[in-house]
Amino acid sequence: MKGLKGFKWHWGWSILTVFILFVVVFMYAFFRSLEELKTNEMTVEDYYTAELQYGEVLARKQRADTMRRPVNFVIDRKGLTVEFPSYWPPERVKGTLVLYRPNKKLFDRHIPLRLDSLHRLSIPRDSLLPGRWDARLSWQVDTVKFYVEKNLWLD
Repeated sequence: MKGLKGFKWHWGWSILTVFILFVVVFMYAFFRSLEELKTNEMTVEDYYTAELQYGEVLARKQRADTMRRPVNFVIDRKGLTVEFPSYWPPERVKGTLVLYRPNKKLFDRHIPLRLDSLHRLSIPRDSLLPGRWDARLSWQVDTVKFYVEKNLWLD
């Protein structure tokens, strides 16, 4: 064995080294992105059934859009406040606020509506992580059903 005594470094070896480094970095990025895709979860488990019920959801959305005073989402330093119209008594409003984290199902929250005397639902800031939240508010007053979706961003 001669070892590396006869080895001479020239531009051909440089091109080969750069090419090998490129392939290694590319493969690392590719497999890293596959791992990232695995962490993004579906927010709706049974999406087919949800799709079949979409006609009812559209009717609820249209009803919510035609309200005299719409439901308002307010984000401030205290947290998230959902303000309902004052023409409904708070005890007649029944429903659920679902807060989805698009990137982590673990943090999803299902909050039953319990309005205070000012027709508000308050969620403290320390119970919500910063970032994007998808709010889906479904409620009914007596037999009339409503639905609102809103994308929220908490700093």
